[in-house]
Amino acid sequence: MDDYPAGDPIPDPSVFEAQHNELMDFLTNSREMRQTARSSFKQAAYAGGGAMAGGLLFGPPGGLVGGIFGSIIGFVKADNYDGAVLAICKLDDSEKKVLMTRVGQVLITAGATAQQLYSPDAFRDALVDLAAQPNVREELWNACVQSL
Repeated sequence: MDDYPAGDPIPDPSVFEAQHNELMDFLTNSREMRQTARSSFKQAAYAGGGAMAGGLLFGPPGGLVGGIFGSIIGFVKADNYDGAVLAICKLDDSEKKVLMTRVGQVLITAGATAQQLYSPDAFRDALVDLAAQPNVREELWNACVQSL
């Protein structure tokens, strides 16, 4: 089934590859997206829990030591994983196409034109401009997470 409206031509597959490359560049160079991608909740919980327990029991030095031990435990207990950006880079071609279709839908909903999705430079500009909006950034992130 075709996800494109009848009035819009289906872009050449090389366009998807160029868009995917632009998206990867954006994810690796955007400060907000890097911060989101770096979130590792399990490790942070161990580190924070250790610091809190140590601080409650032994004051500031205990918080320091507890935070260090909590971080070590979080590292040991964490599953071996690739970062989100690396996992998205490893998508096969069909998964890349699905991801780029979702990203295109998010950008069009946010105000991009269909013409902006066909040129890598215009795509990058639309991505950077529209991702400045927190709700668009969240939708882009959700599209990436759903692809994994």
